Amino acid sequence: MLVWRRFIHINVSRYLSQSAVASNSPSPLSVLRKKTGYSLSHCRTALQQFNDNIEQAEAWLHQRAQAEGWSRATKLQSRAASQGLIGIVTNADSAAMVEINCETDFVAKNEKFQQLVSHVANSLIVNQKDKSKEKIFYDKDALSTLPSVDDRSKTLADITALCVGSVGENVILRRGVIFNIKNNQILASYCHGQINNASTDTCRMGKYGALVNYSQIDSTITNDSNDENASTLSSAILTRSYPLRTICQNNIQKPIELSTYLDQEDEASQIHEYLNGYIYALPSRESTHDLFVKNLSAQIEQQQIKNVHILPMDIRIQTPDPIYIYYPSLSLSNQTLKADQAITREPVVIIELITPTTERFILHEKSINYKRIPSLKEIIYIWPNLKIAQVDFRDGESSKWTRKYYGLQDKIPLVQAIGNGELVLTDIFNNMVSQMLSFIFQYMNHFDKIK
Repeated sequence: MLVWRRFIHINVSRYLSQSAVASNSPSPLSVLRKKTGYSLSHCRTALQQFNDNIEQAEAWLHQRAQAEGWSRATKLQSRAASQGLIGIVTNADSAAMVEINCETDFVAKNEKFQQLVSHVANSLIVNQKDKSKEKIFYDKDALSTLPSVDDRSKTLADITALCVGSVGENVILRRGVIFNIKNNQILASYCHGQINNASTDTCRMGKYGALVNYSQIDSTITNDSNDENASTLSSAILTRSYPLRTICQNNIQKPIELSTYLDQEDEASQIHEYLNGYIYALPSRESTHDLFVKNLSAQIEQQQIKNVHILPMDIRIQTPDPIYIYYPSLSLSNQTLKADQAITREPVVIIELITPTTERFILHEKSINYKRIPSLKEIIYIWPNLKIAQVDFRDGESSKWTRKYYGLQDKIPLVQAIGNGELVLTDIFNNMVSQMLSFIFQYMNHFDKIK
């Protein structure tokens, strides 16, 4: 009995020992599957064809995937790809940003697709040859022909085809840009809705991206402060968020006296606003803006409202302390300006045309400071692209502000401010259309005469 027990014990131990050894030795199928990521059926077929030779099986799988990827990419290339990701890769003196599109948001969250975005961005920054140019843009064709950072015998188009074969959707290398900076410049990047993926940690990815470079004027700013400001600055530009002006005034500009601003503004070729010691250049106004304001002014002038003066577009508005000086789209006053007067402190109506890029600033900072002006009774905000208006009225007794909204056909009253005047957006737009058509006909007649 003792021998029998020992015999059983020995065999059981040997069996367990052999099982442990077997479990610690992964099969060629599991190795190939883990290494390539291809399906079990494809990996099994490859191993059977090459007698469990993992290297040969892997090479065969890649060749087959490439062929299938190109075939599928050709079939899917006509399908719309409106989703995707922005990828940004930076180093000490340059940055690359790419946009890669796919068909659905589901694929945009796929690890294979995210690896492609990272691969393309890294390939772009590695393959740049001319660092003398500040910005180099790449279209779809230019991106597709760049060699892969991992295998220079393959192009990014080949890598994209592999991804198409894997995710089963149309994938497009939409565009890319290289940003090079000089020694005295600082580079910042930001991705909104950033994706955290350990396999692509060298590349920042998100739905929206921004690259910003700027020069440091104040040498007392520390590197840590620069890094923080750069990140916030690029984020603010991307999201049009309001702290952008605060960042600039605290770290880039130094405050100037009001008299200095007034002297410089008279001679400047570009208009600037004065914000409590800091000046900011305004973008050039579009011709449609000026045309809209002229029609707006004409509609008010036709009503012949008593004691109302329509101020020119170049007349600025000054607030009480702290002093802010703004250029409105149009303003009305009960006071007559002198011939050499360029600033008014007593407007009764201010009209601002809103665009997507100015909306946040006008409706927040500008509106708050406008309402500190004692004489102001009404602010009219007009969205020409939406054909709607928002009007803030000041109550004469309580000085509280109330708000109303008006559509294209509504009459915007000027009663509280200047009498019995009113504005109708429909009339303004109709006049603009007539004037633009007239201009087109005049141009065509002039062109015919030249011919």
